Amino acid sequence: MATGGAPSTGGQRQHILDIALSLMAARGVAGTSMRDLAAATGLNVASLYHYFPSKQDLLVAVLAERGFLDEIAVTAPSPGNRTPRTELADLLNELVQSMLEVEDFIRLMLGEVMRSDETALSVGHELIAGTQQSLEQWIADEQPELAAGVGADVIARMLRATLIGLFFEHVAGVLGPDAASVELRRRAEEVAAILHRGE
Repeated sequence: MATGGAPSTGGQRQHILDIALSLMAARGVAGTSMRDLAAATGLNVASLYHYFPSKQDLLVAVLAERGFLDEIAVTAPSPGNRTPRTELADLLNELVQSMLEVEDFIRLMLGEVMRSDETALSVGHELIAGTQQSLEQWIADEQPELAAGVGADVIARMLRATLIGLFFEHVAGVLGPDAASVELRRRAEEVAAILHRGE
C-alpha cells in the first residue's frame, strides 16, 4: 500500500487515476504499463485490475476524470437575447474551451494515436463516436432546422471537424496569444453565422 495509510476505495481509485495521468503524460500511453502503474501507486497488479480491468478501461476513466465524456451542455450562456445563432456559438465556444482546459491530455492522446497505439486508437474512436452522437442529439433537440435537407449527422460531423481544426490551429500557434478567449469565441460566432445565415 502507499505510504500515509490506505486511501478509501474512492480515494484509491482517484489516486490511481492521478498517477496514471502523470505517468502517461511523461511516458505516453504505450510506455505506461499496468505493472509500472501498480508500482507507482504502491499496489500489486491484481489490485490495480480490480479497479480497472484493462488498460483501455483505465484510459476511459482518465478521459472521464478530465471531463472528456461529459454530456454536451452550455454552462456559461451569453447574456442578452438568446437566438439559435448565439446558442450555437455558445455551444461551440464552450466545447473548444473545455478542450483547452485539458490541452496536455489531448496532446498526449493525439501523439499516441499518431503512433498507432491500439489502446489510444480504440479510446479515440469511442470518444469521436460519443461526441458525434452528443452533437447529433443536441442538434435534434435544440436546433432541428440546422439538419433540414442534410441530416443531423452531417452537421454534427462538420461541427466536430471544426472543433478539431480550431484546436490544431491553437496548438500550432496560428490563432495568436488571445486564442483561448477572444479568437476562439470569434471563430465560434463565424461558424454559427454561416449555419444561421438567414437570422
